[in-house]
Amino acid sequence: MKKSLSYLEPIQPFFELKTNNFYQDCVESQGKYWFYSFSSKNKAASNNVTFLPDGCTNLVIACGKYFEAHMVFNTVEAVSFEMKPETEYFAIRFEPGENPFSKGDEIKANAGKIIPAETEYLKEIYFLVTKEPSFEQRMTVASEFLQTIETNSSTKELFKQLLDIIVSKNGLIKISQLEDLAGYSSRYINHLFDMNAGLSAKQFCNIIKFQLVLGEINKGQGNSFSKIAADYRFYDQSHFIHEFKAYTGMTPSDYSEAMKIAG
Repeated sequence: MKKSLSYLEPIQPFFELKTNNFYQDCVESQGKYWFYSFSSKNKAASNNVTFLPDGCTNLVIACGKYFEAHMVFNTVEAVSFEMKPETEYFAIRFEPGENPFSKGDEIKANAGKIIPAETEYLKEIYFLVTKEPSFEQRMTVASEFLQTIETNSSTKELFKQLLDIIVSKNGLIKISQLEDLAGYSSRYINHLFDMNAGLSAKQFCNIIKFQLVLGEINKGQGNSFSKIAADYRFYDQSHFIHEFKAYTGMTPSDYSEAMKIAG
C-alpha cells in the first residue's frame, strides 16, 4: 500500500502523560480528522499541556462550566495550552490542508498561535458538541457537521499530492527534488504550503522528519541517538539535539526517559 499522510498518525505524547481520561479516535470522509478528549489532572488550578509540531491544526472545545473554544494553529515549536480545572475537553485534529474553519491567509497569519474560536461555524459546532454527554456522541455530531462544510479544490488535491511525496520520503527531500517530482516551481509549492498549512515546504518536511524521530524513540528499541541523527540526516548529534529540543522543549535523553517512566 502506498504510504501517505493518511497512514502517518500524529504523535502527541504529552496528552497521554499530562492529562486525565485521554481518548482518541479518527474518522475519514473527504479529509481525515482525529477526535480526542482529555481533562486536567489538576482539579484545583489551571495547568498546561504541550502541543508538539505535527503539521496539523486543532480545535479544542471546553465541555464544562467554561464557555470557550480555541483554534491551535500549526506550529514549528512546542506550544502550551492552558487547561481549566474540572473541565473536560473535546478536540479535533485536522489533517494538514483540512481545516474547514480557516482561510489561507488566516492559516498563514496565525501559524504557531492559539486563538479564541469566534466564527459562526465554530460557535455552531461548539453548541452541537457541548450538548452531548459522551465522547462517541460528540464525535458523531462533529463528524456530521464537518461533512456539511467540507470543501475540495484542485489546489487542495495538489497540496495532498505534495504531502504524499514528502511523507513517502520520510521528510528527507530537498525542495529542488520536490520541484522535479511534482513539476511545479518552489515558489508555487511554498505558496500552497503557506495557504494550507501556514508553513513553508521545508518546515513541513522537517516536521514530518521530527514526527518519525519521535516514533523511533517511542519504540524504545535501543537505537542510539547518533544512529537516529545519521538516519535522518542531521549534520551531527549536536544538531539533532538542538533541533529536537526546539520542537519539544526537552533533550532526546530527557524525552526518552519520560517515555520509559510513562510506559
